Order: sequence, then structure tokens, then C-alpha cells
Amino acid sequence: MSAKSEVTIKFSGSLPTATPAANKKVEIEFTDQNGIVFTAQVNAKSFSFG
Repeated sequence: MSAKSEVTIKFSGSLPTATPAANKKVEIEFTDQNGIVFTAQVNAKSFSFG
């Protein structure tokens, strides 16, 4: 199952590692407080380190 949604994600600590993906995107993987793993593809320009 796949879904598209616009969300705002706030991180405490360091940003997750971004892996290059197709179509000028990066893929990030993170885990919530319940141990559920999420994978998101984000426009590379939107994934900032500052």
C-alpha cells in the first residue's frame, strides 16, 4: 500500500542519513517512538542541513 501526503517532521538530535534516489530526490528512513520505521522520499533541495 502506498500513500502520498505532505507532512512536517521535527527531529531532535541529528538529521537522519539521506540516500540518493531517482528524480533528484533523497530517501530518508526514520523510526518513531513506537519502533515503526518510515521511509520518505524528499526533494533534494528541501532536505537541508542548516
